[in-house]
Amino acid sequence: MARPHIFRLGLTHVYLLPGASGYLMIDAGPRGTAPSFFRSLGRYGIAPGQIRLILITHVHFDHVGSLHAIQKQCNCPVLVHQTEAELLARGRVVLPPGAHLLTRLLIRLANRHPQLVNQLFRFDPVTPDRVISEALDLTPLGFDAHALPTPGHTPGSLTMITASGQAFVGDLAVNYLFGGRGPYWPPFGDSRRLIRDSWQTLRNHGATTIYPAHGQHFRIEKLPA
Repeated sequence: MARPHIFRLGLTHVYLLPGASGYLMIDAGPRGTAPSFFRSLGRYGIAPGQIRLILITHVHFDHVGSLHAIQKQCNCPVLVHQTEAELLARGRVVLPPGAHLLTRLLIRLANRHPQLVNQLFRFDPVTPDRVISEALDLTPLGFDAHALPTPGHTPGSLTMITASGQAFVGDLAVNYLFGGRGPYWPPFGDSRRLIRDSWQTLRNHGATTIYPAHGQHFRIEKLPA
C-alpha cells in the first residue's frame, strides 16, 4: 500500500490511506479540529466523499473528538472494537490508567474532578456502523489491509495493518521526543503486559513500520522485545 497522508490535528496524528476506490481514515483527532482537517484535505485535492471508512483505534477524546463532524461531512461508515462501541455511541469520556508514577498521579488527580474532565474532554456521540471483536479483512472494502485487536492501551484498541507491514497503532506505542528517539511505551495504558503482548502480535502479523498517533513513525525493531 502507498505511503499515507499524515494530518496533525492538535497533538494527534490522523492518517489517510489510499485504496481501490477511495481512502481509509484512521482516527479523527480532538474536538474542534475538523475545519483544519478539511482545509488540509483540500490541499491534497481529496474530496470528503472520497473517504470510504473511518477506523477508530480507541475511544479517547483526542481520537474521536472531531469524529462526529468529519463523519457527517464524509457520510462514511465508522468501525470500532465491540468493547468500546457503547462508549462511542454514548459520548462517554474514559481516562486510561497511568503507566508510570507521574501519569498515575495525574489520572488520580483528574478522577477527583469528573465534571471538569467531562467538560474538557467531551465529544459528540457517534453510532458506529461496523463493530468487530476479532480480526477483520478489509480487502472486500478496497483496502489491502486488516483491522486487528491489539489491547493494552485500552481493552478495545485496534491496529490497522497493511499487507506491506505498515501498522497504524493509535496509542499502543508512541514516539514523540525530538528526532524520533522514543520513548515507545505509552504514558497511559490498561496493562503493560497486554501492550507487550500486542507488540508481539504485530510482529507475528508481519508489521515492519509503526505509525503512532503521537510522534514519528519508526521501525518495529525499536520496540522492546
